[in-house]
Amino acid sequence: MIKIGMRNIKTTLSVFICLLFFEAIDRGNALIACMAAVICVQNTIVDSMKIGISRIIGTIIGGLSAALILFIVNTFFDDKILIFIIPLGIMILIQICVTINMKQAVAICCVVYLIIMTSMNHDEGYMLYTINRVLDTSIGIFIALLVNKYMKIPEKLKSKFKDELTESEEIEIIKEEEKYD
Repeated sequence: MIKIGMRNIKTTLSVFICLLFFEAIDRGNALIACMAAVICVQNTIVDSMKIGISRIIGTIIGGLSAALILFIVNTFFDDKILIFIIPLGIMILIQICVTINMKQAVAICCVVYLIIMTSMNHDEGYMLYTINRVLDTSIGIFIALLVNKYMKIPEKLKSKFKDELTESEEIEIIKEEEKYD
């Protein structure tokens, strides 16, 4: 028998809500928001909040770095230099995240930076494009946090799987529910 866990369900629901939201407001491609939602959903609400905050910080760092580099390149250099600048930027961003003790932000920081640096829409302008990508990522993170916070294990399922939970898992579920009831 295949067991589908709550994290799987929450991740799937988060992606679905991202897609619905982007469709409802005619925002365009929801890929970046969906990726952020997938990355952000964790096993517990507390873990999701910690990850979510670090992901938002990483998103901002990656986005601001990309905007700054694009400004400098567009002002002083030819675009062909980006082939050398992009990897150097990755190295610097990883070091920044590690230095400020945000190791959990490294992946999303680099992903946002790479998305902006490699797929920038020149018609939109680099600042507007950067703002939109940071916003898209933040929307996905926010949706994942809301889903993880408000979607609880149904009582029927909790009692059904109670025998399968270890004592520490059961205690963690109870603590999580008490925090947000």
